[in-house]
Amino acid sequence: MTFFKTALIAIGLNCCLSGADFLPLREGNSWTYREPVSGQTFSVRVGPSTTTGGNSYFKLTGYLDTELLVRAEEVFGSLMYWNEARKQEFLLTSFEPFEGGYWLAPGRACPEQDGQTQNKRGTHDGPAGPVAGVLEIHYRAVGCADIGPVQEQYAEHLGMLRRVQTSIAGSRTFDLVSARVGNLTIDAAPAGKFSVSVAPPSAANPVSSAATFHLQVSSPLTLSFPSGQEYDFVLYDSAGTPRWTWSSSATFIQAQHQRTVTDDWSATVEIPWPATPGDYTVQATVTTAGSPRFAATAPITIAPQQ
Repeated sequence: MTFFKTALIAIGLNCCLSGADFLPLREGNSWTYREPVSGQTFSVRVGPSTTTGGNSYFKLTGYLDTELLVRAEEVFGSLMYWNEARKQEFLLTSFEPFEGGYWLAPGRACPEQDGQTQNKRGTHDGPAGPVAGVLEIHYRAVGCADIGPVQEQYAEHLGMLRRVQTSIAGSRTFDLVSARVGNLTIDAAPAGKFSVSVAPPSAANPVSSAATFHLQVSSPLTLSFPSGQEYDFVLYDSAGTPRWTWSSSATFIQAQHQRTVTDDWSATVEIPWPATPGDYTVQATVTTAGSPRFAATAPITIAPQQ
C-alpha cells in the first residue's frame, strides 16, 4: 500500500469523526496542481490567521488571482471571505449540495460567474486518485465564453483535487500532484522529472535552434507507445496557435512498443526560427499510451532584426 493511499484511509476515518472540511484552513497547508499537456502549475497556500469582524480568517493565496482572508463556515464548511472595502464577509465557494439553483462565485476570471454544488458525489481519477466520494462543483459564466473555471473536485479533509478551466485554446485540467495538509505530505507527481530547453540561435545558424527534452527517473520506468513515435515538439505563438509541429513531417511505424528508461533519456530536434518577431513557446511531450504522461514548455523571444 502506498503512503498516499494510507493517508487517504486516515483521512477517511477522520471524516467519520468531524464535520466537512473540503479545504482545510491551517497555516502551512499547501496544494500544487499541474496541467499535463503544457506542464503549467499553480499552488494554493494557507498563511497565518487574523481576527476581524468578530471572526478568525486565514490568509489564502493562489486559490484565486488575489490574496484573500477566508474562513470555513460551521455547517457545510463553505468558504467565506472578508471584504475589507465593505467591512463584510461574503460567500466565496459553497460546499452545500444543491442543484435547484446557482450561487454567485465572486473573484473568478469572469465577473459574472455562478457555481452549482452537485448532490451526487463523483470519483477523482487524476494522479492523486482514484478517490471516491468527492464533492463536485460545476460553474457557468454569464457573458464570458473563454475564461473562468468549469469544474472543481474536493475531498473531505484533503482539499481541492481538480480544477478545470476554460480558455481560448480549450479546457485545461489542473490535477493535484502534491500537498501538505497538517502532518500529511502527499506526492502524486509523475515518476520522473521532465524538462525542455531551447538553445539560442548561433551566428552560423540564425534560422533554427536546437530544442532538447530530458527525462530523469530515480528507478526504472517502462513507457508504452501506440506507434513508433515516442515524443513530439510543438512551437506556439503568443496566442496559443501552433506554428510548427515536429511530427507533421515525420513518419512512424504503426506498431506498439515499449521503452524502459533506467536513468536519463533525452532527444534533440531542430526547430525553425519564426520569421515574425514576438514571444513563442516550445512544448515537448512524451507520446505515451496512457500514464505516465510527461510534458514541459520553454518560452522563447524572437527579437526584430537590427
